[in-house]
This record gives sequence, C-alpha cells and structure tokens, in this order.
Amino acid sequence: MKQLACVLGLAATLSQAAPVVVARVQDGETRRPLAGAVVTSEGSDIMAVTGSDGRCVVVAVPKRGGPLLASRTGYLGSRVTGKWLGKPIRDTVVIDLLLYPDRPRVVVGRVYDAGAGFAILGAKVLVAGTELADSARADGSFFFHNFPAGPRNLQVSSFGYPTKSFSVEAKGGETTDVNLALVDTSNVGRVEGAVSDAGTGLPVSEARVAVEGTGLGALTDSTGRYVIENVPAGMRRLLVSCVGRRTAYTVIRLVKDWNVTVNLQLRKLEDPPGALVPVK
Repeated sequence: MKQLACVLGLAATLSQAAPVVVARVQDGETRRPLAGAVVTSEGSDIMAVTGSDGRCVVVAVPKRGGPLLASRTGYLGSRVTGKWLGKPIRDTVVIDLLLYPDRPRVVVGRVYDAGAGFAILGAKVLVAGTELADSARADGSFFFHNFPAGPRNLQVSSFGYPTKSFSVEAKGGETTDVNLALVDTSNVGRVEGAVSDAGTGLPVSEARVAVEGTGLGALTDSTGRYVIENVPAGMRRLLVSCVGRRTAYTVIRLVKDWNVTVNLQLRKLEDPPGALVPVK
C-alpha cells in the first residue's frame, strides 16, 4: 500500500508540473535571432541566456502563467505572460520575445483633408495605449520624440471628421515621416465596380483598388467586385494593382452622394504595356 501511495503521489506531482518552455528572442526591427539575451521568470533570480540561435530553455518556469522577462544591453526590456498556462507536462512551448534597440524614435507628420488637401489645424493625434498626444499646427504638422517601440496605432480626430486610426512603426535612431488624411464624410461619394483580365475577361480577385492620396482602398473578392465608401468628392485617381499584373490607373469625377460604378481591366506582366481601360 505504501508503494502504491508513493506511485500515486509521484503521478500527482507530475500532473502538476509545468511544460518545457523555450524562449526565442529576436531583434524587434530585423527579426534576427538575438544571442546573449537574459531570460528570467518574474520574481526569480535563476537566469537563462540565449545562444546564437536566439533560444534558451527557461530554467524556472513561471507558475499560473506568470511573466517572462527578457533583457539585453542596448535593448529595451520585454515582458510576456500566460501563453504556457494549461499546457500538459512533456509539451514544449516556444515563447517569442521581441527586444527593440534602445535608441530614440521620432515620428513627424502632417494631418490634412483628403478631399481638398488643406492642413487641419488643431487635429488631435494620440498614440493609442499611451499618454502621448499632440495637436496639429497651422501647417498640419505634429511630432513625437521618444516614440514607443513596436507597431503602434495613431488615433487622429478633428471637429467635422470621424476619428481614424493609422498604424505606425518607428525604428530606433530614425525619424519616421507619416501623412495622415482625414475624410469629411459630409462631402463624399461611393465607388464600386469589378476588375477583370484584359485578355480573357475573367474576374481578377485580390486586386487592390486604391484612391490616390486618401488612404482609401479595397480588395476585389472572388468575383472581382470591390466597393470603396466615403471617397472625397472631386477628381480622383484610382490605382489598381495585383501580383503578376501591370499596375495601372484611371481618373474619375465624383460628386457628393454619387454612387459611381467603375469596371476596370488589368493586363498580365507578359502582355504589352497599355493604358488602363475602363469597361463601359
């Protein structure tokens, strides 16, 4: 009975054990393996150091999905939690950690009206998830020193315009320049249509139709159809691109509340060059 009790006790201990956790540390900007990074569990002084492949086995695995910490000289620290919680023993869990170079990041830009092109004075620009904010000056310009590492969302708003979000990633030691276009939804129209092959007439899926200078666009579906809402009124250039095909364009005129249908054709790369032809 004592032997059976010991076996059962050992089984219970094993069932509560943590899985094998491997940390994979990479440079956040280049995505290359980072050797010499120190990985620890929060609250523990037991360290593991990554090799030339950027990997190491975490010696003290955090309980209950606690945090893993990674650090290296010249880089900002990283913290990740909970991804191994609930994994059974004998499983190997690989945890990715990105370390970004500890160098100043600067983001500058301009906020403007996508339809008329004028600067939007006083537009609010916020870095989502932080307390960083700035207001556009008379020329629409804004700037951030010490911009956070990694992909970030800029939320831009101004009276008369809906709030819009833009994704930005600034590299350490560099200045990133971004132009943010807001659309006045009181003076817009709608563009829709289909993209087809210029030779066969068959639908072209996954083609991108973009309204130049606005940040607006859409991908065609399996039938070649696309729809772009809230396109600023005026003369607009549609750019059409697709993998394996020639990029082309056409110009349209849009009036407030109009619904314009523009059917487009694309040529394959091996076809002779020519202008984009709207299909009537």
